Amino acid sequence: MATQPRRAPDRPPDLPERRAVERLLGELPGPGAIPRKQGELAFEEPWQIRALALAVAAHEQGRFPWSEFQGQLVSAISKWEQTPAPERDDWEYYRHWVRALEQLVIDHGLADTDEITRKADECVKAGEHRRAHSHGGGLLATDPGH
Repeated sequence: MATQPRRAPDRPPDLPERRAVERLLGELPGPGAIPRKQGELAFEEPWQIRALALAVAAHEQGRFPWSEFQGQLVSAISKWEQTPAPERDDWEYYRHWVRALEQLVIDHGLADTDEITRKADECVKAGEHRRAHSHGGGLLATDPGH
C-alpha cells in the first residue's frame, strides 16, 4: 500500500475549491481588506471561517451573484465609515461580511430578520457549551500556522 506524503497540519490541501474561493475573494474591492497572514487567509475566530464559507456556498448554490455580495459588502463598510467614530463599533472585517450576507439573505427571501436572530442566538448558546473545533490547524484553526 503506497503512502501519501505527509502535509504539515497547518496547511490545508491545495484543492480546486480553495482556488475558486481565492478567485472570488480576489474579485472583492480593496484587495488588502481581507485579513491575511503570510499570504494566507487569516481568521481570529471560527465564526469568521463559517461566515466566509456561508457566503461562498450560497453564491455557488446560485442564491445570489457574487457581484451582488460585493456591492453589499462595500455598502456595509461604507455605512460603518460614515458613522461618527464615537458611535461605531471597532473595525472588524468579518462583521461587515456578516452584515452584507444577512442583508442578501433577507433581500432574496431566504430568511427574515427574526429567523436570522433566532439562528444566531442558537449558535451563541451552542458555543457556550462546546469548544470550537480547532485542532490540527488548517481552515478550522483559530490562527493557522500555530
